[in-house]
Amino acid sequence: MSFLDQFVDVSPDAIVIADANGLIVHWNPAAESMFGLPADEALGTSLDVIIPEPMRGAHAKGMERLLAGGQPRIVGTVLEVTAQHSDGSHFPIEMSLSMWTQEGEARFGAIVRDVSKRRANDDRLHHLAHFDQLTLLPNRTSFLENLNNALGQSVQSTVLLVDLDRFKEVNDQLGHAAGDAVLIEAALRIRRCVPTGMANVARLGSDKFSILLTGETDPSRAGALATVVRRELRRPFDLAGRLVWVGCSIGIGMSPSHGDDAATLIGSADLALYEAKAEGGDGQRSFVPALKTAAVARRSLEIDLREAWEARQFEVFYQPQIRLEDRQVVGAEALLRWRHPERGLLAPGAFLSTLENSSLAAPVGTWVLEAACRQGAAWNRQASGFLMGVNLFGAQLKTVPLTETVRSTLSLTQFPARQLELEITENIMLADDECAKDQLNALHDMGVGLAFDDFGTGYASLAFLKQFPITRLKIDRSFVSNVRAKGSDAAIVQAVLMLARKFGLSVIAEGVETEEQEKLLKKWRCPHAQGYLYGKPVAATAFAISSAFPHNRPSSDPMRK
Repeated sequence: MSFLDQFVDVSPDAIVIADANGLIVHWNPAAESMFGLPADEALGTSLDVIIPEPMRGAHAKGMERLLAGGQPRIVGTVLEVTAQHSDGSHFPIEMSLSMWTQEGEARFGAIVRDVSKRRANDDRLHHLAHFDQLTLLPNRTSFLENLNNALGQSVQSTVLLVDLDRFKEVNDQLGHAAGDAVLIEAALRIRRCVPTGMANVARLGSDKFSILLTGETDPSRAGALATVVRRELRRPFDLAGRLVWVGCSIGIGMSPSHGDDAATLIGSADLALYEAKAEGGDGQRSFVPALKTAAVARRSLEIDLREAWEARQFEVFYQPQIRLEDRQVVGAEALLRWRHPERGLLAPGAFLSTLENSSLAAPVGTWVLEAACRQGAAWNRQASGFLMGVNLFGAQLKTVPLTETVRSTLSLTQFPARQLELEITENIMLADDECAKDQLNALHDMGVGLAFDDFGTGYASLAFLKQFPITRLKIDRSFVSNVRAKGSDAAIVQAVLMLARKFGLSVIAEGVETEEQEKLLKKWRCPHAQGYLYGKPVAATAFAISSAFPHNRPSSDPMRK
């Protein structure tokens, strides 16, 4: 046996040698294993035995060219083609061809490797790189590739960004397995909303999905699709017998008017989504240029707020809360102000909504709490039983251990828990999860009061009286400012007072500015009030002056709460 024969037989690669007629003259053990054909059956047979039927015609023509003296164009190259197993199945191979003359006759050799595992691994890696493994939807990479391809070909494209509204609550209350189930079901529902071939649906990450419409020029079509998706995701999700409601918000951007490149178009849709979320969720918005202007202003304000926090430009002002029967000051509400170096003293309306949605909300809220308790303790030494009201940011229930923060603050300032009242709004309670509810219950057990701010202005005020350990209702100024002896506002105020008595809750009316309003509130037995009639929010050093209750102040003030 020649050295070549020995090399061929021990090679881990399949090696097949054929003569000029395409008949196999050498078939090594690795070839036997790869193609499932013993050498004694392979030798002398045509190479067609390993060539799939559809490719045999091309192979025959190639052999004819060789017999006519032609040269094969593929000699010296590595090819990846499909081969046939003896059982008839097909599989991918990598083949390196060579040609030589032996004893005056042409010989052809092929070194063959089975690349099935490599191909499968490549496919797996491609799937991992382009598909979300939970929902099996295309991922952000695929979405961007499709969008860039469409925009690169000047195909009009519409992007819908879909963000689940209450997904975090599902995760926090029921665990990540439940959250995963919601994401899988949400993906299925969104795909069902989109006719096959009409659009690409992808999961961009977390609880955000995208829909890419290409070749669509009618904005109403995108709006109609968004409405259908919202309706589907508004339906309850059944998690092992437990129903949860999630819903979604959708932002829409269309090329080229809202952006002719992927980054700009997605940014436009995202701004529209932000607007839909800011309006309470379960809504859809299309991009308009004013949203970009607002976003630039919001970003600038966020930077200014960060600088204000680091430069200690925030201050806490206090507005007196009085007992109506004798106008005795019994407490105060702590209110945040910004001492801007150029614009002067700014009321919350100029910055609070941006602050609430920034990463500063929790630390600023904690700082206000400590400052208010420290001041409350000082005033409590002058007037025992002094009540201090402090507004909570929603972030304080989500990003900090509020119960421990309050407990340590009360210990540090020596302010009694029973004289601290934390004010929460309906928006905070709408975004509630079980962890937040547990914290509020723990605070109530500590003796801390919980006031329902702006009561009556929301959608679910009555339901929250049953779900949360509320101790006081704050009648919103919108009902007090126009109150008369008769009329809808009077009816609402009287109804709130009656409801509070039934629930055993205290009540305070906000925004009292006239003696007529005060007279009616006293007539209806409202126990407490606050408003400009009794004093505007002032710094702690001026609080004693404001409690003298001057009656000759104007009926409006930009610094009022």
